[in-house]
Amino acid sequence: MNDEVLIQKLLNEEQEAFSYIIDTYSKLLWVVVGGILGKVGTPQDIEECISDVFVQVWRNPNAFNHQKGSFKTFLAVIAKSKALDTYRKLSKSKIVELDEAIRSTDDDLLDYIVDKEMCQELFVAIESLTEPNKEIVMRRYFFEEKPAYIAKVISLPVKEVENRLYQSKLKLRKQLVGNGGFEHVQ
Repeated sequence: MNDEVLIQKLLNEEQEAFSYIIDTYSKLLWVVVGGILGKVGTPQDIEECISDVFVQVWRNPNAFNHQKGSFKTFLAVIAKSKALDTYRKLSKSKIVELDEAIRSTDDDLLDYIVDKEMCQELFVAIESLTEPNKEIVMRRYFFEEKPAYIAKVISLPVKEVENRLYQSKLKLRKQLVGNGGFEHVQ
């Protein structure tokens, strides 16, 4: 089912469309939300956050704009936003657990903090890319789409997508290594 048909079915409140979204995109949302909430939330927190994403899409399918990207990207952006909101709420209530983590495994906590900071730096760096490079990088490295598929979706030649990926990686490497956070980036 293509994105336009899917949105039309959602606008018509067809249960088939909602079931299709859940079946097709649940794994993606688990990866996005779990990646953000994995250290502070429970599996129930992750499930609740994913449910909130599905409810938001069901209630407001008009928010999707096919000119800004695919439905898959749209869902991932909503999931990231909801997960970050949930992360902030859970982080405020997890102070006691953080103290316990510091006492039990200082090295693990340090590694976690460094990894978290590196991820944040990476997302900031990706956000600094211009379109369509930002979309190409997100699709390739976060959604694991092949360059040929990306080229088809965003109407560019495959060679240009590959060149933009290469140039974007160089820019990201220069930016991240320049900030001192990614000395080991190859």
